[in-house]
Amino acid sequence: MLKHRIIFGILFGAIFIGLICLDFYASRTWPAADAWTPPGLFIALGSLVVIPLGLWEMRSLLAREHVMISMRITVVAAMLCMLWPWVEQVAESTSPTLRTASVQDGTTVSVDHVTQTNAAWQKTARWVRTVKPHYLVPTILAISLVAAFVMHSRDQRVDGAMANAGGTLLAIVYLGVLPGFYLPICMTHSAWMMLAIVCVVKCADIGAFVAGKSLGRHKLIPWLSPGKTIEGFIGGLVFAGIIGAAAAAIFHHWGGAGGRLAAIAVHWVLLGGFCSGVILGAFGQLGDLLESLLKRDAGVKDSGALPGFGGVLDILDSPLLAAPVAYWLLKFVLPPVAAATSLASSSGLSK
Repeated sequence: MLKHRIIFGILFGAIFIGLICLDFYASRTWPAADAWTPPGLFIALGSLVVIPLGLWEMRSLLAREHVMISMRITVVAAMLCMLWPWVEQVAESTSPTLRTASVQDGTTVSVDHVTQTNAAWQKTARWVRTVKPHYLVPTILAISLVAAFVMHSRDQRVDGAMANAGGTLLAIVYLGVLPGFYLPICMTHSAWMMLAIVCVVKCADIGAFVAGKSLGRHKLIPWLSPGKTIEGFIGGLVFAGIIGAAAAAIFHHWGGAGGRLAAIAVHWVLLGGFCSGVILGAFGQLGDLLESLLKRDAGVKDSGALPGFGGVLDILDSPLLAAPVAYWLLKFVLPPVAAATSLASSSGLSK
């Protein structure tokens, strides 16, 4: 099993890193007139494949509890909930005047940039601005709730109506709303930031596994996940903190986030990276436990049949719960800058 986990882990990691690189290099000139690919586009396209697979597994888990959800409703609603915040940001970046921030001599100043995005994205942006973007996701959830009730009542049954509606919303939030936090991060902080976040979270899983196998003596939550130990949980946090500090050091060296990190003393950058890594690692492991709760409720060991991993949900569980935490950490610790001045355009990777 460990052999399969390593082989498929390397394969999945290579595909993910390939998407990150493709997304970065294709969007370096955004929002210039000749740019067709905004940051996050290829990540979004990849999600259109992965998220439906995860929803299929979620549907199977719920079916074991006699909760039947519609794949058509959940897939469409989850895709809209995931993509809409990003589409809104893309529309904002195509504004005639884009206000960005830069650092000069340690002082943050605002700079106005005139953007001339291609006509197709301009038309999309104009349409997006005609609606109330912040109301769209709640509207999708409300429509999905009503649609779930309608689909259930087609068989003239009343039993299980609330469970089916709740299962529909669970699937949409879990695999639509939560991953939707990553695309705005790609837009404001570049795809490399998303890669760093996922690496920190997954390294927490690796650290927990290694520490638990070698040092684990005390069970963490034996009734939920008998294999997890307190020592493994702490080891995962420490490893995630180390990877977080390393990622922060790399961003600092490359002058990431519009050059603002370069103006901060390196020891503060390392400390911030370590603390952020610990926080993300904790929520990532919590996401793993939450997915274990779903599987235990359904009476299965794995959510799917991927060799060495179990299923798509077993791969996504920790990054999903860490996504909103990462978004708000960046919001308060490292506020977003426009894609034109993010790490993607200012680091050595663009040379």
